[in-house]
This record gives sequence, C-alpha cells and structure tokens, in this order.
Amino acid sequence: MVEPFVRGAVPGLLLGGHEWSEADGQLERCKHWLDGRFSVRARGSTVGRELRAGLVTWVTMSYIVVVNPMILSAATPDGGAALPFRASLVGTCLTAAVATAYVGLGANLPFGLAAGMGLNSYFRYSVLAKFGLSPAAGLAACFTQAVLFAGLTVIGAVDLVQNALPRGLKCSITVGIGIFQALVGFQMMGLVAKDDETFVTLGDLSQPKLWLTMATTLLVAVLLIRKTKGALILGIGFATVALRVLGTEDASAVTSTVVGSSASDAIVPGLDFDAAFHSPQAFFTATFCMLFIVIFDTAGVQYAIGCQAGLLDSEDKLPGAKNAYLASSLGTGLGAFLGTSPVIIHNESAAGVAEGGRTGLCAVATAVLFLFSPVLVPLIELVPIEATAPCLVLVGALMMGPVGQIDYSDLKAGLPSFLVISITPLTYSISAGIFAGMAAHFLLTAILSVAEAAERAGDAVGDAAEERFSKYRPSSLIMSCDRSMEATSFVL
Repeated sequence: MVEPFVRGAVPGLLLGGHEWSEADGQLERCKHWLDGRFSVRARGSTVGRELRAGLVTWVTMSYIVVVNPMILSAATPDGGAALPFRASLVGTCLTAAVATAYVGLGANLPFGLAAGMGLNSYFRYSVLAKFGLSPAAGLAACFTQAVLFAGLTVIGAVDLVQNALPRGLKCSITVGIGIFQALVGFQMMGLVAKDDETFVTLGDLSQPKLWLTMATTLLVAVLLIRKTKGALILGIGFATVALRVLGTEDASAVTSTVVGSSASDAIVPGLDFDAAFHSPQAFFTATFCMLFIVIFDTAGVQYAIGCQAGLLDSEDKLPGAKNAYLASSLGTGLGAFLGTSPVIIHNESAAGVAEGGRTGLCAVATAVLFLFSPVLVPLIELVPIEATAPCLVLVGALMMGPVGQIDYSDLKAGLPSFLVISITPLTYSISAGIFAGMAAHFLLTAILSVAEAAERAGDAVGDAAEERFSKYRPSSLIMSCDRSMEATSFVL
C-alpha cells in the first residue's frame, strides 16, 4: 500500500518513514539551493557550519564598527578637520557589508572585508593632519586609490606580483600574519604590555581579566581538539559573560556618542579632486601610499587565509583571487562617498575559517550582520574586546603549519621568509613585513644572478686565455722542435 502524501489537514511529504512538513521541505530546499550555489559540500562543509563561521567572523571583526569611526572622527591637538562620527559609523558598516557580500557571491571565498586598521590611522593622522588635506580631498584620494587598484587587478598586475614569489615566501606570509594576530590577542589580554625601554614587556599578572582570557584560551583549545561545533562562539560567549560578571567593562561610551551626536554629524563631506591640482604632492603621496599598503595587505592576507582553508589549487593559486581584490576596490570606492577609509580583507577572517568556513556563504552571513550593525552597536559593545582575544591567539597557532614548508637550509629562501615572519609582528604592519621579504628575495636573486654571470664570464675568459697561450708554453715549444727535427731527418 502506498502511503498518502497528505495526512489529515496538514500537507506533508513522507520520506524514509519521516513525515516532512511544508516548512521542513522549504528549509531543505533552501539548504539544497545554498549548497549548490556555494559548492558547500564540494568543499567539505555544511550550510550550518558556514553560517556559524560567518557569525564568528563578524564577532571577531565587529570592533571595527565602533573603533574605525572613533579614529576617523578623533580631534587632533591642532584642531584639524575630521570626518563626522555617525557618517563614518554607517559608512564602515555599509562598505563592509557590500565588499564582503561581493567576495562571497563573486569569488565564493570566506573572507570578511572592512576598513583596515592602520589605514584608518594613516588616513586620519597623516593624510588629514600631517599632509593638511581636507576630509573631502582625503576621500577623493581614497577613491583614486580604489580606481587604480581595480585597474591593476583587471590587467593582471597584482597577480603577476604574487605569482613571482616562491612558495616558501608565500608560506612565510601565512606564518607572519599568524604571529601578528597572536600578538594582537596577547595585547588585548594584557599579557604583553608597552615598555619605554624594551618596547614590550610582560603585562600585569594581577589583572583578573588576564587570567580569565588565558583560561578561556585553554577552554576553547580543548573544544577545538575535541572538534566541538561552535567552539569559538562558545569561547567568546563564555568570556563575555565572565568579564561582565567581573564588572571590568563599560559599554556606554560609544553608545552615548552615537545617541548624543547631532544630525549634521551624519553628513558626508563629499569628494574634492581639486586637491590633485592645488596640492599634488600631498594628494598623490597619500594615494600611492594607500595603494601600496592595500595591494600587499590584501594579496598577503587572501593567500594566507586561502592556504589555511585549503583552497589553493595545484598551481598554488587561489581561485577567485581577482574578485577578492575587486571587492576591496569596490568597498574603498563606495567608502569614499560614505565617509570611511580604505577597505581590505581582515585577517580576523581566519577565525571564521578556523570555525569551518570554506565558501562564500560564510562571507554572505558576515555581510548580512554588518548590514544590520548600525542598529546593533549596543549589542556589539556588550562583547568586550578581550573576549575575542583567545580566538586571535588560537587562530595564530593554527596558522603556524606552513612554516615546515620553508627551506631554512637555503639562505636564499630562508632569509626573505624570516624577514616576513619577524618584521610583520615587530613593526605591527603586514605590508611592511611582506615588502621586506619581497625586497630581500628580489635583491638576493639579482645579486646572485650577477655573481653567477660574472663567474661564468670569468671562466670563459680564462679558458680562452689558456687556449691562446698554451702553444707558447715550454712543453709546447719542445714538442714543436722535436716534430721539426723528425721531419728533417726523414728528408735527409
């Protein structure tokens, strides 16, 4: 007897002895569509895991929602102009949402993009304060940088630079970013502190939040080892509740700033390209400095996280990398109109990858959360920055794997890799570390090539000289005389 598809008044589908309701069927169809659209199962993941990974990425990146507008709107001692706080906050969220959604839908990569830390400080304190550009002129420089970056991406110049690097040097970028990320996490915990004499020193061990975050790190490590689903989210939640119980955090500062800001604080200054003609040195210095940082930051981070996620192909390339670059250009160009600094791939995306993110569905989930972030500022502030520190430390540990692929017995490969790994955290700059390693690699290659060419030329000259003057050697003269005497004797 064939079982009916309709039981009572509620339509349902009988499959494997289980009656699926209409809602269940729609959910399964939605999951099936997402699986096909983002190749979820093909990359060894699940829809649920991708959504959790997107949440982890957003939580670890969410500090940028409040920190970026605070930096861009900060007053300087000379009273220099700054960007309005509310406009920068909304711009930060919208550019992150658009750029992250683009990389998820267009490249199918689990990357989170937002305004870059370091770049925002450079924009505020160098481009605006030091160079003297107005906010409108500074944003015009950001837009110009975005157009140039997009152009270099389309013609393949960015890929050309990355493909010219040996695998060992690329692996060192992953390791360097991992150590840098762990250093940031240790600073958030309070384990590493600033020191005027030695630059860094051991933090205050009497602080309860230091021991709490260290304990959370061990707890999350146990969960990861046991392959517990949502380990990073559980760790962030535990640390958040515990830190609030300790009463060490105040979540009212930024919320009061948002609530207390005036309507004029939401007006974006627009773009002023006249500065390119009136102050060309300042305008183009700012443009090309930001372009340099964005190229090396974006190229390095996308390769490192792609390597961590196991997404590199047989030629050691990341499929969809071009769209990842274009996502940064799109976010930066849009940010220029919305009032925020250049957008890059955040290395905190590695936390989502550690949670299992392998596809663009992870990025789309992060983008949706960024889209609603302007109204979630009070909720975001409930998560202390220290609560995300254990994730950064553990992700840094997980990014150490590629160090075994670097051949340190060959100094030509070992030295550039060492410079990337050491300079990235020590200078607090991913782009500085990558540039140092690249410069060392190309300089060593050029010098060794010249030395080898000179050696070959010297050997060739020596061989020619030896052949030319060999007949004037005493032994050669004696042999010639012997042959002449034998010929004379034969004639006689």
